Amino acid sequence: MKPLNEMTGVEKAAALMVALGPEVATEVIKHLDETSINRLAAEIAKIQKLTAEEKEDLIGEFMIELKKHRGVSFGGENVARELISAALGKEKAKEVFNKLSQKDLEKGFEFLNNVDAELIVTFLADEHPQTITVTLAHIPPKKAAEVLKKLEPNLAREVAKRMAKMDKTTPEAVVEIARVLRRKYDKYKSGPGFESTGGVDILVSILNYMSGDQEKSLMEYFEKNLPDVARDIRDKIYTFDHVLNLDNREMRILIGEIDDDQTIARALKGAGDAIRIKFFRNMSRNRATDILSDMDAMGPIRVSEIQSARDIIVGVMKNLNDAGVITIKKEKEEFIE
Repeated sequence: MKPLNEMTGVEKAAALMVALGPEVATEVIKHLDETSINRLAAEIAKIQKLTAEEKEDLIGEFMIELKKHRGVSFGGENVARELISAALGKEKAKEVFNKLSQKDLEKGFEFLNNVDAELIVTFLADEHPQTITVTLAHIPPKKAAEVLKKLEPNLAREVAKRMAKMDKTTPEAVVEIARVLRRKYDKYKSGPGFESTGGVDILVSILNYMSGDQEKSLMEYFEKNLPDVARDIRDKIYTFDHVLNLDNREMRILIGEIDDDQTIARALKGAGDAIRIKFFRNMSRNRATDILSDMDAMGPIRVSEIQSARDIIVGVMKNLNDAGVITIKKEKEEFIE
């Protein structure tokens, strides 16, 4: 990203939209005319990534401007805090405004509360037993028990022994462990840790919130003026989670086209219950049992292997969609059966 003092107004606006995320960006875009939307979207597409420092600089300048015009249009600093909290989450918003006290940082494990136990095991696979012990001590007991059960038996015994003997751990160590796991989680969700996803990824998310006419207009603009960006958007517009939007008939067709049960097993590692149920409900009981056995037998696997398997399934899904065999419905689209 350019230095802030070298950026034009529209470049700053685009970078701020990437920093704040698609939901906030969409709310802003709703109030713009078509020409402004196209200009802003074109600048967003040019942004490869934003580091944590760049995000803080952008939001910091935004706050300075708000203070200059306190209460005039945005409602002042309190409203800005709510906006940024909604966009980045409470944890990140606190980092931006307060640099988080050490006590606050110790709460950094809370993001794991809603993460599937198998995925947590994947994050911990290469970590020292003491790191695993500290992690389990900072998540809810029920989730900790689920993780412990999924660890390799010898490792589980070592972790249990360390937990029984564990005394106070220095706050610095707790903070560092939370940061390491958070980076792994951020990488799993959206690319390299502590960096915003690229502008094209943000645009893809924004399109999910736009009407069909708005999406068509914006894509026509890109196809005419930035064909490479248009192609990139089309390649990214569908994800593994879109299987949830297929009806049962379409799901059975998709599963029938995937002839490798190992691919399905890897793709379902760390997936939520809704996605697993979607697959297992639309296949034979024997095949579902075999895939579950494969998932248990493979143990913790690399996140990159999971993503590779999911990419294969998305590729099959896109081919079926392009052939008119199934229809991949976008998250925000409404259909009448």
